[in-house]
Amino acid sequence: MAEVAAGALVAEQVVATGVEAAALVAVATPTHPLKVSLTQLAAPSVDGTSQTQSLARSHHTITTIRDKAYIFGGEGPDGNLCSSDVHIIHLPAQAPTSTTKPKHAVQEPFPLEDARTGELLLPEPRTQHAACARGKHIIIHGGLDASGNPIEEDNCLWLYDTSSLQWSKLPSVTQLGKAMPSRYGHSLFYDAAQDFLVLHGGHTTRYIKEHPPSFSILSDPHLPTETETWMYDFPSHSWTALPRAPSAPLSVAYVDTTLVTIAAGDKLSGTIHHLRLLPNATEREKPGALKWRTVTYPTNPLTPGPRPRSDAVLVPLATGHGRYYLVYMLGRDDDGAYCSDMWTLQLPSHGLTAASAKDKIRDAVMHGSGAWSWAGVELVPTEQMVPDGKVHPGPRARVAADACLGGKGVVLWGGENAKGEREGDGWVVGLAYGYADRDRWE
Repeated sequence: MAEVAAGALVAEQVVATGVEAAALVAVATPTHPLKVSLTQLAAPSVDGTSQTQSLARSHHTITTIRDKAYIFGGEGPDGNLCSSDVHIIHLPAQAPTSTTKPKHAVQEPFPLEDARTGELLLPEPRTQHAACARGKHIIIHGGLDASGNPIEEDNCLWLYDTSSLQWSKLPSVTQLGKAMPSRYGHSLFYDAAQDFLVLHGGHTTRYIKEHPPSFSILSDPHLPTETETWMYDFPSHSWTALPRAPSAPLSVAYVDTTLVTIAAGDKLSGTIHHLRLLPNATEREKPGALKWRTVTYPTNPLTPGPRPRSDAVLVPLATGHGRYYLVYMLGRDDDGAYCSDMWTLQLPSHGLTAASAKDKIRDAVMHGSGAWSWAGVELVPTEQMVPDGKVHPGPRARVAADACLGGKGVVLWGGENAKGEREGDGWVVGLAYGYADRDRWE
């Protein structure tokens, strides 16, 4: 009742004050849907080699650090593992408005020798690994080798220094009494404010490439998905187990200290699990502080929402003022069909931000803040400057993606199309300004 009274008082003050009338309009303005643009990054080439040969791949990773994106690993057009080269893509400084041909460089492996062990510091080629950025370093963990086996490296971390262009290696141990199997198909995130890694999900058994005709993408009995969550502490080089998720993840993201997973539901619903890791270790160590929570959402014509899917893109998008969304697109549904639709999920706001203030008022005096609600995006067309330029990547799965444009965009690269072919183009998903979005108070 106190929150309702406080919300009503704030609303009354806003109405009574002419100077703040615009704020009332802003509070009443819905946060959904977002207007976004999709722009294709034209095909670069390296030493006369077409992009189809040099950058077409799936099951790879793309990691952004400032205005560069670093592509590593995966499977090429012939299905074989790509080399340990690091491909560097120079991204546009702002959301492109036409087909942009990015600069492209390749950093071939240059292994150093560990002075203590004599080991050559270079990660072997791999696919279905996990990656994230920590400062100027790209962190690589796990994956499959050429034989389809999880790579056994004692869960070490490979670090690629984007300044010196050299690899190094961090060892790891697990907490007493806990075992962390080697894995692939998992997710890895870095919390810059608290300097730790979060790992979630993945598979720990041998990968089976040939599936039976009855194979279901979302409930594959041959490749059980782990529900484990682990935290890596850099000072101690150790992995600590966190609470397991209630069910296996299909897609995973980390934003605003919260781990979010999309899991399978039934034909008319999907499931969101979320675990808030809190702002500091003291809060996390309190009994019962770390607890998974679940939100079920409908997926029917009356209340639209995306059908759960595997091999999809799930990346945070920030609109400013403390407002975060998750972009959910592409992938494969339970029938094995490739998807091309694009959705955004509004996340709850935290802290002393404009978005949090707006949400508290809307929760108190309106129909809710919109947290955990889905909406299809409004695509704003952009001019394509080349005759064969696309306006949409089309149905696709196993695409590498990461945030870009200071968190206000998403960069996509490669993937597998509906014909099973590896693609080699890049895309930028950016907020489309110049419309009502610019005036929205989030």
